[in-house]
Amino acid sequence: MRKTLTAIALAPLVAAGTAVAQELPISANVTIASEYQYRGFSQTNEKPALQGGFDFEHDSGFYVGVWGSNISWLSDSDPDISSSLELDFYAGYTMDVGPLGLDVGLLQYYYPGKFPAGFNKADTLEGYIGLSWEFLSFKYSHSFTDLFGFDNSKNSQYYDLSASYEITPGLTLDAHYGYQRIKGAGNDNYKDWSLGATLAYGGFDFGLHYVDTNVKGDKLADERIIASISKSF
Repeated sequence: MRKTLTAIALAPLVAAGTAVAQELPISANVTIASEYQYRGFSQTNEKPALQGGFDFEHDSGFYVGVWGSNISWLSDSDPDISSSLELDFYAGYTMDVGPLGLDVGLLQYYYPGKFPAGFNKADTLEGYIGLSWEFLSFKYSHSFTDLFGFDNSKNSQYYDLSASYEITPGLTLDAHYGYQRIKGAGNDNYKDWSLGATLAYGGFDFGLHYVDTNVKGDKLADERIIASISKSF
């Protein structure tokens, strides 16, 4: 999960007795959430999550970053699995094309831990391309490996249409609609959506969002309300 990149760190340089502040394109973020959901599914069995990451963005538009969160969905699915962490490593390039923003990159999902013999690990490599215009954005993701452990699911795709509109200073309405196509999985293809708001106050971002999918018979994909508190540095 890639965060918005902001250059907010300042490094002091001392020369001839004078301190000079130089802006560094590095940022960090931390989030506490009532649960970690991704593409409509709870990754923590509807239990709290602690998340955080670091980003570096160059003036040229090139960026790299790392982000992590606790998870439980792997160990919940098989008691022989001891994996409770997701780490995301990503790199890409952003630029403006007229009124549009363009974002292309690679994202590696990594799940360290102990797995039984023969288990198809959930580690996944995706490429993505995103377009944004004012408060609207669209992102297409394509898996270059099996998707999160699904057998023979290489070349799966995810389509993400989102909107983020600031209605008053500090208060933003968020909406999302997604479609996950899992290659070779037949009826496992599904849709997810969310609607909520984020309030920036006192240096923190407070979020409250409704999340749901069209998946039947899986409580991890049921409708629910997710609360979060985030801080960027």
